[in-house]
Amino acid sequence: MGNLLEALGVNFKMVLIQAVGFLFLLLLLKKFLFGKIKDMIKARTDEVKDTYQKSEDDRAEAEKLKGEYQRKVIKAEEEAEGKIQAAVVKAKKISDEIVKEAHDTAASDRAKAQQGIEVERKKALAEVRNQVIDLTILSSSKLIQQSMQRNTAESLVDDVIKEVGKLS
Repeated sequence: MGNLLEALGVNFKMVLIQAVGFLFLLLLLKKFLFGKIKDMIKARTDEVKDTYQKSEDDRAEAEKLKGEYQRKVIKAEEEAEGKIQAAVVKAKKISDEIVKEAHDTAASDRAKAQQGIEVERKKALAEVRNQVIDLTILSSSKLIQQSMQRNTAESLVDDVIKEVGKLS
């Protein structure tokens, strides 16, 4: 085997020096390079974990804000509905007041019209009475001129006036 290694050109001294050099290089790399690489990987891992945790916290905060927003929207809708209901009630009240006022005005106008009609009826009756009196006086004066005495004519006129007064 020694001949075979010599025939291949393998020198044990060189192999041993290279092995020691390799081990020395490995120790140097472990001390200076692998530690830094391990620290960088750990830092990157921590950064990824922090980023993931932050995104989870942000998602939880977003869910919380969404819930608050939905509660506020529901509250705003309830307030709006309450205001609409209050406006409807107020409008109904105003409508009822307007209708009542219109009925009162109509009743007042009707009463005024009735009073006007009553006044006109009384005027018409007074005018009819005056005409009847005038006719009675005219007819009485003609009767008096023809045959009657004054006392008899006056009693006839009074009787006619009384009868006309009963008509009103």
